[in-house]
Amino acid sequence: MKLTASVITILAALAFVGTAIASMPGDTAEFDGGSMGGVVFDGQVHADAGLSCDACHTDIFQMARQAEISMADHNGGNYCFSCHQDGGKAFASNDNCARCHQ
Repeated sequence: MKLTASVITILAALAFVGTAIASMPGDTAEFDGGSMGGVVFDGQVHADAGLSCDACHTDIFQMARQAEISMADHNGGNYCFSCHQDGGKAFASNDNCARCHQ
């Protein structure tokens, strides 16, 4: 009986961890993009660029899904745009909307 409870507890914990880290290399996360169309974050693309999860989490993003990212965030260099604003660290988002918005 104790073994069964332990197995159930471990399986439940693994199920939770799997959903909490849904954008690991090989996974994607999809976000509504308003009138611009949805945005797909591809963990593999970022891993292939040499980034690990802690490059963005938790300084730029919390581990949970963020609220809507606005044009004010875009223009202010917040969230994705802390790297993707001017092309200094990653491709510039300006005039490149279709690269993220589907």
